[in-house]
Amino acid sequence: MVQRTLAWGVKSGLLVIDPRADQQLLHRMVKEGMDLSRDSKSVVALLLRPQASHTNAQIEVGDNVVPAISTVNKVDGFRKDPTLFALPPFAQEQEKDRYQHRLPTAARLVVERGLNEFFGGADAKFGIITHGTTYNSVLRILSLYGLADEFGVLDPRLHLLQLNVINPLSEDQLSGFMQGKDAVLVVEEGQPDLIEQQLRALANKRGIDTRIVGHDLVPGTGELVPERLMEPLARFVGEIAGIDPAGVAARAQALLARRAEVAGAIGEPVPARIPTFCTGCPERPVFSQMKIKEAVFGEKDWHAGDVGCYGMAGFKPFELADSNIGMGAGLAAASGITAMSRQRNVSVVGDGTLWHSAFNNSAANAIYNMQESTYLVLDNGWTAMTGAHENPNVGVLMNGEPMNTDMSIEKTFRAMGVKHIEKANPYDFKGFQKKFIRIHEDKSKPQVRVLISDAECQLQKQRRVRPQNAAALKAGKRVAIDRLYVDDSVCVGDHACMRFNGCPSLTLKPSAGPAKKSDKAYIDQNCVGCGVCGEISTMAQLCPSFVKVTTVSNPSWRERIAQALRRLLLPRYVTLALEGK
Repeated sequence: MVQRTLAWGVKSGLLVIDPRADQQLLHRMVKEGMDLSRDSKSVVALLLRPQASHTNAQIEVGDNVVPAISTVNKVDGFRKDPTLFALPPFAQEQEKDRYQHRLPTAARLVVERGLNEFFGGADAKFGIITHGTTYNSVLRILSLYGLADEFGVLDPRLHLLQLNVINPLSEDQLSGFMQGKDAVLVVEEGQPDLIEQQLRALANKRGIDTRIVGHDLVPGTGELVPERLMEPLARFVGEIAGIDPAGVAARAQALLARRAEVAGAIGEPVPARIPTFCTGCPERPVFSQMKIKEAVFGEKDWHAGDVGCYGMAGFKPFELADSNIGMGAGLAAASGITAMSRQRNVSVVGDGTLWHSAFNNSAANAIYNMQESTYLVLDNGWTAMTGAHENPNVGVLMNGEPMNTDMSIEKTFRAMGVKHIEKANPYDFKGFQKKFIRIHEDKSKPQVRVLISDAECQLQKQRRVRPQNAAALKAGKRVAIDRLYVDDSVCVGDHACMRFNGCPSLTLKPSAGPAKKSDKAYIDQNCVGCGVCGEISTMAQLCPSFVKVTTVSNPSWRERIAQALRRLLLPRYVTLALEGK
């Protein structure tokens, strides 16, 4: 996504800011981006790369400024100016203004305000151009080669231009950087190599004979993490720039050899950690049941995926996503399958995506055209994929105020003309499976049939329940917490439970007995007691090794008496059982 933004920016005439990973600079670029947007009358895209977003730092901020227009300082009315809209007959005027005035103004302001940065020796014969976090990778490697430190101090034999704004580029700034240099290395991440192409075209246009080195040396696809840049940088500074060729090459080989040594010490390659559902997620049992149904009936459905947490169902152990083309477009993808195949199809969508776009771009068309489809709606009560915020189905606004209207999913579908609608709790395997089979096997006439999986997002539930339990414990009230365990004496280590599950709390531990060679199933401390493990064991006719234990704090007097009786009677019961009586 990050590597595609520049291409969109160049094509659409957007300003694109791609700052290096420095929190103070990132803070500055937020304000600079707003100022650039205002002063050049352009749209600005600010890239927030994960390397910078997932860090903490102390920064110095400026004084708050009261905005001239806000929800508090409202204007009486905005001026009307249809020439500002890109609609005929003004569309071409907008295009001319964008490329004749707006983008040139933005390029000039980038230089005047010093948004791009220079490091190293201005008179150096060899230059490096970076953008975004490629700067951080380059500086890290050069520091390992003894040519920089990690705070921006660069060997004077090298001159580095960090492009914090990658569109538009100032031709004067770039040509000024290339002039007088023997070679310039462009460390550009992703394809197409738009920055490199602009540099080569600029050098050709202005007669600059500087050698430009780019993706002929630097990897062209994928993220440019330091290990992928070690050899290219070593070749540029050593072979091309002639800076300590033997020493730099030796350091590069030593670093790569060290990495190979560490990898060899680990032994087997560490398997890739694929994205998966949270522990206790109510969406997991839905896909577990679909996979169990296919295993029991031996019929493979065509599964239309969509954009949301449930997109992870395309990975193991489920592999239940045959398409993923756009947010809310799963049911639309199924329309082609319905028309061209006798294979039955199931489309899955979350409540957040359903309200965001699926009602309009998929459901309305499918219902109108009497599409033969089963539509599974995962209603977990939140738009979980983007931070678990409210949507119309929650019943309250994002500020906590009541909606004062009923926008339930079921009523909306009925108003649109859907006749066959079911609602089920995904944790109730028998009840859910019964309704799923009934709605999926309904062959009365071509139609969209809707099954709503109704269970709250587990993350949101835990955020609510844990403080409540803590307060109850503090007040001396009864608290019951369910957990699942695996009975070591029963588990034979065939791992069938995991092939229909994928819960991150269900893992493996070494088998203690010499007769049992394979690792046993094991449930770690992150279990939230959703019960899916045990349900899968029953529905898939697997082993009975799962045990559900309820831990009760501050039990009632009835529970205390019952527990005392169990302790008295259980030893006698076990003895009789062993004697066969």
